[in-house]
Amino acid sequence: MIIMAAVHAGVDFKTMLRSGQFSDLMLVCEGKEFKIHKVVACPQSPVLSAAVSGEFKESQTGVVQIELFDSETVRRMVEYLYTGNYDPNQPPNPPKQNYTVGSIQDVTPAKSTSGTSLKATIAALSVPATAASTPDTLIHVRVNAIADYYGIQGLTLLANQKIQQAYQAKWDAKAFLTSAKEALDNTGDKKLHGMMALLAAQHLEELIASPQLADLVGDFAADILRYHAHKLEASKQEQLQIIRQEQVAAQTRQAEVQALVQAAEAKTGRVIANIGRVVTMMCDREFCRNNACGEDFGCYIEQVGGTDEPSYVLRCSWCRCRH
Repeated sequence: MIIMAAVHAGVDFKTMLRSGQFSDLMLVCEGKEFKIHKVVACPQSPVLSAAVSGEFKESQTGVVQIELFDSETVRRMVEYLYTGNYDPNQPPNPPKQNYTVGSIQDVTPAKSTSGTSLKATIAALSVPATAASTPDTLIHVRVNAIADYYGIQGLTLLANQKIQQAYQAKWDAKAFLTSAKEALDNTGDKKLHGMMALLAAQHLEELIASPQLADLVGDFAADILRYHAHKLEASKQEQLQIIRQEQVAAQTRQAEVQALVQAAEAKTGRVIANIGRVVTMMCDREFCRNNACGEDFGCYIEQVGGTDEPSYVLRCSWCRCRH
């Protein structure tokens, strides 16, 4: 970003952020103060820009009261405004002092300024309201909500990206339902709503089993989804049954065809064996077995079986004696 590059090149940006030096705008949330700079915040947020440049009291006081979001979400928004990123983790508990955010001595002794990391600097801007653990996806949804409210498009996209990455890394149905409900209730970002809808569709079978689904979509819609799921399951089982029946029928047909092939092969074998015996006899015999037949042995082959499985015999050409 051009503004960020200019600030980095011209001043000790880290010190300005820590100390509130040259701050001309203050965000106040849950009793915590965030001293920031219009030149950094306003180009990224048209809502803040309008508030401090129009005929609003914020333009006169230089103070913006934030009541719709918690201080940790505000801290992450400020972190993004100055760094282009934010840390979902809560900062460690600072020493028990009466802090006034933006004062160098309130955050850390001045002599350690140069050795303090930027992340630690921003983390020190507020004290966590509670030690309770909040799922990362819910934190990102809240960041999306404040970004959508103040029109910070880059932060909106970043929060969505972090949400998607979190669910790709680990799917948690309970956390999803909680985050999705907060997304629908507190942010108007249609891209986030679409992402949540797609994730719900991809894990619908698991979500339908959760009683929390009704909290997200309402009892009527939850019933519709469950009935539809049951219908799909019944249709699936019906299709599986048809497939099984077709497989059994195919196996039966295959067995029948195999039996026919085996029978035909056996029949062919018998016919060939019969012809072989007749040919052998014709070659080996010199005289008719009928003693009354005094002619030289002449013979012919006669078919005596049916056309389905013909059988052949050898007969004398003169007396027609069967050999």
